[in-house]
Amino acid sequence: MKSLGEFLREKRNTIGLSLREASQQTGVSHTHIRDILKSERLGNTKPVPVISWTQADYWREASEPTGEYEEYVEIDSNGAFALRVRGDSMEPEFYEGDIIIINPALKQEHNDYLVVSNEDGETTFKQLKKYGKTRVLHPLNPKYDDIELNRAIEYSIIGVVIEKKKKYR
Repeated sequence: MKSLGEFLREKRNTIGLSLREASQQTGVSHTHIRDILKSERLGNTKPVPVISWTQADYWREASEPTGEYEEYVEIDSNGAFALRVRGDSMEPEFYEGDIIIINPALKQEHNDYLVVSNEDGETTFKQLKKYGKTRVLHPLNPKYDDIELNRAIEYSIIGVVIEKKKKYR
């Protein structure tokens, strides 16, 4: 009997869908689809704390985790961590209070959602856009401007958003 990953890989290859296309059509992150196709980590979740928050509008000073966590979420990605969204620049996809799961080990690609830190230790949460050699941090809310990443600005990618969690109660 085939594993779920083998079955889905065959179906995806038969219809010629890339991981990104499958992700867009299903609403499931491409990294999670990749893990399913590899038959890894299915049902193997672990609780991790929501360690801090990230600002979704302008650069803001990052708050340091206190070590005393009040909230945990279940995730299925080793090395990932959770942050709570503040601000409205990523609406309508991400709202204030949503929890995002960040994987610091993934290489960022065009259209990925990122948490980025600047040289002053301030962070922001945006979508990465690549236009040739130009890289831009793009807010989804049109009332905010893009932030061009160039050599004059020192920044580091904290991680790629791989999942969003939202609580209703």
